[in-house]
Amino acid sequence: MHPSGLVAAARRARLDAVAVCDHNSARNVAATRRAGARDGMTVLAGMEVASEEEVHVLALLPDVEAAERLQAQVYDALPGQNDATVFGEQVVANEDGDVLGLDEHLLIGATGWSVEQVVEAIHREGGLAIAAHVDRERFGLVGQLGFVPPSLPLDAIEVSRRMPLPVARQTFGALGLPILTSSDAHEPKDVAAAVTLMLLERPDHSELCQALRGVNGRAVLGGGRPMEDLALHILDIAQNALEAGATRIDLVVVEDLDRDRLDFEIGDNGRGMPPEVARQALDPFFTTRTTRRVGMGLSLLGQAARAAGGDLTIESKPGEGTRVHAWFQHGHIDRAPLGDLEGTLMALMAGNPEVDVHFRHLVDDREFSLSSREIAAGVQGRSLQSPEGLAHLREAIRRGEATVARLEAANHRSRT
Repeated sequence: MHPSGLVAAARRARLDAVAVCDHNSARNVAATRRAGARDGMTVLAGMEVASEEEVHVLALLPDVEAAERLQAQVYDALPGQNDATVFGEQVVANEDGDVLGLDEHLLIGATGWSVEQVVEAIHREGGLAIAAHVDRERFGLVGQLGFVPPSLPLDAIEVSRRMPLPVARQTFGALGLPILTSSDAHEPKDVAAAVTLMLLERPDHSELCQALRGVNGRAVLGGGRPMEDLALHILDIAQNALEAGATRIDLVVVEDLDRDRLDFEIGDNGRGMPPEVARQALDPFFTTRTTRRVGMGLSLLGQAARAAGGDLTIESKPGEGTRVHAWFQHGHIDRAPLGDLEGTLMALMAGNPEVDVHFRHLVDDREFSLSSREIAAGVQGRSLQSPEGLAHLREAIRRGEATVARLEAANHRSRT
C-alpha cells in the first residue's frame, strides 16, 4: 500500500480521484500526490483522526501544507509510541515506494481531543470534517456515542461499503447531511470496492466543498459498490452508450415477484456494433473503451446473471444502436442487489442533460416512469445541473422509487 501502488490501483479502477486518509497521520500524502500527478490521478490530501471517544473522523484538506499542519497538531495530542513487534512497522515512503523512515507515534491509538475538538481542528485548516463509517459499531460516531451530537458541525457522513446507500438514506437521512461511501481500503485490491459519484467541474478540494454544500450545480449524486451493485452495472452500460454517440437511452427494470424474476434492459440509439464486436463484448479481456469504467463490464455482468439463475444477451446493429438485456432469479441467494438506482439516474440525467434518458421501474403491476426531458421542462428552462434542476430531479426519483418500494413491501406482506 505504498504511494505509487495506491495510485496504480486507483488507475486500474478508473477512478477520477482518491483520498489518502491514513490513521492519525498525513506522512504519506505528499508522496502519493506526487505519484498521482505523475500518473494523471487526482489525490486528495486527507487524514483519519481518532478522537478520545474512539470516534473516527475523516479530514479532507485543501493541500499538503494544511495536512502537515493538522498532522503536527494531531501528533501533539497523540500519546504513546508504536511497538512494531505488536502493531507492525509504520512506513514512510516516497512516490517510488522507497522507504524513507518509520513513524514512531502510536498511530493506532486515539488523540486526547474530543470529537468536537477534532472537527474544530479540521475546520481551522480549511478542511472538511466527515464522520467515518457511521454504520459500524466500532469507531463510528453512532456506535461510540450512541447518537450524533446536534451541534457537531460535520460536513458529511460516510457509511461503510457494507451499507447500501438507499439504506443509508433511510437510516441517516434525517441528519440532513450529505452521505458518502468509500472503500476504506487497507489493501490495493480493495481500492474502489465502493465509490461516491459526484457532479463536479473537476476533481479537487474546492469543487468537493461545493458539492457537499450543494451549490453552483455541484452535487453528491450517489454511489455504491462497482463489484456488486446492479445499478452501477446499468450505469456502466449506459456510459458505453454515451461513448457510442447515443442521444437517447431507455432503461427498464422489471421486478416480477410472482415469477421470482428480475430483468433490466438498456437500449440506445448510438452507433451500434457489428455482430463480431457484439460477441466479443462478452469476452472479459476485450474492451474498446479508453475512458474510466464504473462497473465490471459485460462479461462479468453475464457471469453474475448466470450465477443467479439468469443470463445476458446483446442485440446490436451498426447505425441502429444496442440493446442489453440481463435477467436473474429475484430471490436467488447469489443475486446482486439493485443498489443505488437514485445515484445512477442522477449521474445519467444530470451528468448528461443533452441526452434524452427514459427510465421505467415496474414491480408486479405497479410502475414508476421518468423522462429527463420531462424533468427539464418542469424546471422552466433551468438546466438539470442547476441547484433547482438537481433538487427537482432528486425529488422526482425519490418520490417515484418510494412509491414502488412501498407497494413492493405491501405485496410481499400480503403473499407471506
